[in-house]
Amino acid sequence: MSRIRITPEVGRIYENEGGGTYKCIDYDGNTPIMQNVKSGWTMHCHGVGQYENGTIDWDYSTGGYFDEN
Repeated sequence: MSRIRITPEVGRIYENEGGGTYKCIDYDGNTPIMQNVKSGWTMHCHGVGQYENGTIDWDYSTGGYFDEN
């Protein structure tokens, strides 16, 4: 299955290739900040890509934390 780099849209929810759903909540420079909808786990996701079936993943993440809001 092919994968292309994308620029996630703020406010949009994406299904992760490995499971879970993530919302793009903001950007830090050019890096999207994604949040797990269920757990609140929030991180900077580098190299976000989308597969033909619409699921996403990323090359690596940094700065992860649980958002308690």
